[in-house]
Amino acid sequence: MKIITKILIILLSINVMASEIAIVPPHDVLDEFLEDEVNFSQIDSLSESIDISKIRYRKYKPKEYIRTDPLIPENFYASLTKNSKLIKLDGNEVFYNERKVYVKAREIYYGGKWSYILSKDGSIKYKTHTKNLTSVQDIIKLRSTIPADKTYPVKTQNHTSDKVLPLQTHLLFRNDTSNMSYVGQNLGYSDGNANSNTVSVKLYYESFLPVDFGLVFDYQYGVLNFEDSSESIWNAAYFGPTAKYTFYDRGSFALNTQLAVKKSLFFNASDNGQKISFSTLLWQIGLEALYKTSYGNISLGYENSFIRSSVKSELPGQAPISPEKTTMTQSSFSIGYQFTWNL
Repeated sequence: MKIITKILIILLSINVMASEIAIVPPHDVLDEFLEDEVNFSQIDSLSESIDISKIRYRKYKPKEYIRTDPLIPENFYASLTKNSKLIKLDGNEVFYNERKVYVKAREIYYGGKWSYILSKDGSIKYKTHTKNLTSVQDIIKLRSTIPADKTYPVKTQNHTSDKVLPLQTHLLFRNDTSNMSYVGQNLGYSDGNANSNTVSVKLYYESFLPVDFGLVFDYQYGVLNFEDSSESIWNAAYFGPTAKYTFYDRGSFALNTQLAVKKSLFFNASDNGQKISFSTLLWQIGLEALYKTSYGNISLGYENSFIRSSVKSELPGQAPISPEKTTMTQSSFSIGYQFTWNL
C-alpha cells in the first residue's frame, strides 16, 4: 500500500512540473523587456520588433550654470522681530530683544538658517535665525535723498543772470585795384583805372553755428587815372552785412572764407572842382589766413568785388553817359588785426 501511495505522489509531482513549464501563447516583447534585467540581447530583440525609426527623441540642450550672486552674501537692512533669539559670538551669550528694531544683517550662507547681525561700525557681533529678519531694502529706496540736516535758502522772486555777447573785431587795411571805366565815362573820359586804399572794420558775433554773422563798415579813398595822365579823386563809404566760415583751424593757424554785401553811404568823384555822385552796391568774396598770437590774430587776405553802380547826380550841363546800372570789378589785398571782446 505504501508503494502505491509513493507512485501516486510521484505522478502528481510530474504533472505539476509539466504544467509549470508548459508553453504559453506569445506575449508583447516590450513587457518582457520591462520585467527582466536590461542587457544587449534584449535591446537587439526589441529593435527587431519595434520600428525605432519612427520614434522621435526630444533633444535637451544642457544649460550652463552661471552664478549671478556674489560669492559672499551681501549686507541688507531688515527689521528684527520682537523677542528674537540673539546669540553673541563672543562668549555665546543668549538674550532676546524686547521690541522690534531695525538692523543691518547678512546671511551666513545663501538661504541658510542663520544670519549675522552687524554693529554700527560694520563688525559682526551677533547671529540669529534668518526667519526673524524681514528685509526693508525696497522700502529704503523710497526715502528722500535730500539731507535732513542741510538748510536751503528761500528762493526769491527776483532772478538775475549775466549775459555775455562775444564780439570778434577785425581792423583791416586794404589796397585796391579797380576798373572804374563807368565812373570815368561819366567824368568825360573813355576809361578809368583806380588805385585806392580802404580802412575796414568788421564785427562778428561768435555763436555755436559754424558760420559767424556780422556787420562791416568801409571807408575808401582813391585816385582815378586816365589815358591823358589826368587824375580824378574819389571817395566812398560802405555799410552792410557779412558772414564768415572757418574751414580750417589747427594750432595757431586758421583759414576762412568771407562774403559781404555792402551798400554805399556815399560815392563821390570830383574832376576840376566838379563833383559827381554814384549809388553802388558791392558784392565781395574773400579768403583770409589767420595767425594766432597771445595778443590777438594777424590776418592776410585777398578779396574780389563786383560793384553794381549807377549815376546819382551828374556834372552840370552834362547828361549821364549810361543811365543804366553797370558792373565794375575790384581786387584787393588786405592785412589786419583781430581780437575778441565781450559786450
